[in-house]
Amino acid sequence: MKRQKRRDVAGERLQVGDVVRVIGVPDLSGMSAECRAESIPVFEHLVGTYKRIDEFDEYNMAWLWFRIQKGPHAGYHSVGIEPYLLKARRKRD
Repeated sequence: MKRQKRRDVAGERLQVGDVVRVIGVPDLSGMSAECRAESIPVFEHLVGTYKRIDEFDEYNMAWLWFRIQKGPHAGYHSVGIEPYLLKARRKRD
């Protein structure tokens, strides 16, 4: 796996603790059909939401930990997502 740059879709530098908006679903074609069927709804739930970056792994994938409160995918989740699928929340002056 190729190491990613810690930059969002606009080229802004990302770090642990930043609040980001998830703007896309990663390519999961390398996963088994069973894992993909489990993961796609979780990523689709994330699109458009704001989450805090909890850590980066050795490939600079941003890890988000969160809870889905209702529905068939309710529970605690963690996902690793490429930084270019994130948009940093603008800081207010």
